[in-house]
Amino acid sequence: MDLIPWKFTEDQFEIETRGSVKKAVILSIAHDNNLRILSFQYPLLSPLYTRYHPLHLLFMSGYDSLSSSGSLKHGERESVSQSLVAAKLLLTEEWMPAILLIYKKKSPRFKAIFPNGLKSFNKGGIDKKIKAFDLLSLNIGTDPALATIKGVIDTTYTALHLARTNQNAAKIYTSGNSVLLETLRFNAMKMQYRNLGYIMDNFCDTVAIMCALVFDLVTLRESPQVIFKGTILRMASRNILSHTFLADDQFAVKIIGTGSYRFWLSPTANSNENTEVEILANIKTVIKLSQFEVTDYANNRFLNLESTSTEAGNFRLQLL
Repeated sequence: MDLIPWKFTEDQFEIETRGSVKKAVILSIAHDNNLRILSFQYPLLSPLYTRYHPLHLLFMSGYDSLSSSGSLKHGERESVSQSLVAAKLLLTEEWMPAILLIYKKKSPRFKAIFPNGLKSFNKGGIDKKIKAFDLLSLNIGTDPALATIKGVIDTTYTALHLARTNQNAAKIYTSGNSVLLETLRFNAMKMQYRNLGYIMDNFCDTVAIMCALVFDLVTLRESPQVIFKGTILRMASRNILSHTFLADDQFAVKIIGTGSYRFWLSPTANSNENTEVEILANIKTVIKLSQFEVTDYANNRFLNLESTSTEAGNFRLQLL
């Protein structure tokens, strides 16, 4: 007898995280943390935390081990890819506009610097894209008007090349570990599915409320927002977003205004309880979440912004 698939008998936690270890990690952090906190208010949840927490710890240990090698697979946004995205943002929004202030787009000199436009940075494999930054530096050459930009490009290329070299060296190590990590992901997501059945049985009348409290349903069901825009008033503070970050996450931000601004990653909106990261107005900056020196990302989910400027500013923030 053929059994027609029914969504309620399919493990959506496992299905939705196939090919995305990072999504599974975010779901696991949220589920484990929520069970730990809510168990005091709802004792029926204690058995769920008792059986899930060991799986969560194993999953996090496997993730950290593989992450430290610099070569996560399964659709993970690898450190090299993140650095390449950040470098391309600097190229299109900082370096190229600065070069255009000196050489017009149709001038022979500009065409010599960018003979193929941006094609070399967007097409081909990752090694070809990284090499494009080296070729850009060679095309600039000894031009004194672009000496400062060339120095930044050289530094960027060196960092990309080193990250790629380390990544290739770690492939043998990660190939075995990635198989283990996939098993740990499957086990953790399967237990979340089993916990869902327990909650449906024991909290039948309030199942929708309890599921929203215990599981990260937004991450499970939706593609997360990655671009945030808004205004920060003078000498004011505000919460920009709430998100479960990981230590190797990054975001790019630029604030049009005057003076300087400070970011905090905190346990509540508009608080500034941890290490601050300061940026200057009108300069695109890439910030690593590790700069906030936070160890508990499950509880520190609010990215808050404070202005020290006497004028209002407009921000654009992109999760990388």
